[in-house]
Amino acid sequence: MDQNIAKYRVSIRSKKWWWAIFSFCLDLCVQQTWHMYRATPASEYIPMDLLAVRRAIADIYLKRSHTAARLELPNHPVGRVAKLDRRVPPAIRCDGWDHLVEHISKQRRCAQCGKKVKQICLKCNVPLHRKYCFVAFHTPV
Repeated sequence: MDQNIAKYRVSIRSKKWWWAIFSFCLDLCVQQTWHMYRATPASEYIPMDLLAVRRAIADIYLKRSHTAARLELPNHPVGRVAKLDRRVPPAIRCDGWDHLVEHISKQRRCAQCGKKVKQICLKCNVPLHRKYCFVAFHTPV
């Protein structure tokens, strides 16, 4: 474990005393994620080393952040589909876990049809109609 963590250690210096503990915990979580991935049958079909797992995790979080949504991605589809892919990456949107609908006080535009709605998917943070658009939004295209 220590050897794997030292291989790709986060090397950002800081004056905060807790930063070393925090970065070690992040490295530990990524390393354990890699070990869990190697124990699944998916690792036989798509072998990934520790660096590839770190890159995949970083890619998902960068696509999820608001700053990455403003960047223009090359060879990306145009229109409503492009906006949805930048707001919520397909890996998160179509995973089928913990997508819960909650009522909100203010109306927002539905991500699927564009009409006004007062429900939101808690995991994706996207407004959706419960009966019509929720299933269509969370199924792969």
